[in-house]
Amino acid sequence: MIETITPSTKKVQFEFIAAVPMEKDLSKYENGIGELDFDSLRVISFPGGQQYGAINPCEMNEFSDECDVWEQENGPYVRGDYMIKSNARTKGR
Repeated sequence: MIETITPSTKKVQFEFIAAVPMEKDLSKYENGIGELDFDSLRVISFPGGQQYGAINPCEMNEFSDECDVWEQENGPYVRGDYMIKSNARTKGR
């Protein structure tokens, strides 16, 4: 997540996370997901964006092996309220 961008900001760095179909063979790509081409990007501010943050493997799939490893290192996974309850400002959307 990019914390702040001012009108004078010309460049920002961020980590790009891609959802790639399981059918796609990624072994032939050096970067792990294949070629990406971004002609431009747009920054959008979401009201209530403070509820976004880093996710762990259990939030992606709490039944995965990665989640088991994460739980061994961090303790039992407990779903956060933001995963269960809807935001009152968005009226459940």
